[in-house]
Amino acid sequence: MADYKSKTYIGLDFSEEMLSKAKSKINSDKIKFVQADLKKPWEIQNEFADLITCSLTLEHINDLDFIFNQAYQKLKSGGKFFICELHPVRQYLGSKAKYETGKGIEELEVYIHHISEYLNSGKNNSFKLIELNEWFDNQSENQIPRLISFVFEK
Repeated sequence: MADYKSKTYIGLDFSEEMLSKAKSKINSDKIKFVQADLKKPWEIQNEFADLITCSLTLEHINDLDFIFNQAYQKLKSGGKFFICELHPVRQYLGSKAKYETGKGIEELEVYIHHISEYLNSGKNNSFKLIELNEWFDNQSENQIPRLISFVFEK
């Protein structure tokens, strides 16, 4: 079992199926999985977290300012907000989240967020950008980046 350093971890997801998959991979009494709609106020104590992460999540949420506002409220002073999403250039070219079901391939509703939207939402909610990276498939920087990540600090 992994050595979990924090006292508590909370995993939020809209999908009960995704939460079930996560639960099947992790077994620790320090980890709590909660079904939640991130577009509504997060039912987590303010100034609770040292770190909040969003991975391949924000493309499904239209209002970035709301997410940044919630993250800011839930983070302790000096806490970090890590975001990793499909690179907007990939989205401009038509790439979007999809998954296979018993009925075939299903595409999820997605919103394109420009890099400036992430930066402005951070600024609008009093975050300081401390890191921005672009991630490429097969280490080939001659292609369009696959992912973009940001680290903001409260």
